[in-house]
This record gives sequence, structure tokens and C-alpha cells, in this order.
Amino acid sequence: MGQQTLTVKKAWGVYERWLEDPRVQFYSEPRGLDAAFRQATEPFAAKPASKWVGDCYLLAYAKENDAVLVTFDKALLEVARKHGYLAVAPA
Repeated sequence: MGQQTLTVKKAWGVYERWLEDPRVQFYSEPRGLDAAFRQATEPFAAKPASKWVGDCYLLAYAKENDAVLVTFDKALLEVARKHGYLAVAPA
């Protein structure tokens, strides 16, 4: 994100504004998350654990909640689409 990276304080402010938006919902971890998370990491099984672990968690979480993942990460978006996850990038 380069120069657009927020401070932790500003990021919490963005989060708080999101929670006030009626289009945004908070979901706790679903029961099937562990299996979905393991499935999401399968394409990366032979690679060193890296940022993909966190990204795969996000993919699994969205899938198990029947949600669409919104990401600015182009690589994550590409992987999501390649493996059949619902994901979009803000315009």
C-alpha cells in the first residue's frame, strides 16, 4: 500500500466507521472454518509458510460465511478467482 498505509489508530477509525455502515456485518468464526482453511492452503502445501497462510484464512473465512472477500491485493484476488472463491477489488 506504500504511502497509503494507515497508522494503527487511523485503521481502527476506519474499522469503527465500517461497523456503523448498515451494509457491513460482523461474523464470528464458523464451525467449518478449520476444514475450509486447510483446503484453501492445499495449493501452497509445498511452499514456505508466508503471507499466503493469512490470505488463505481470509478466503476460507469468507467462503464459510457465504461472503465476498473484498481486497486491494491483486495477487490474492487472482488466487481467489483461480480457485473459485468469491472476491472483488474496490474500483
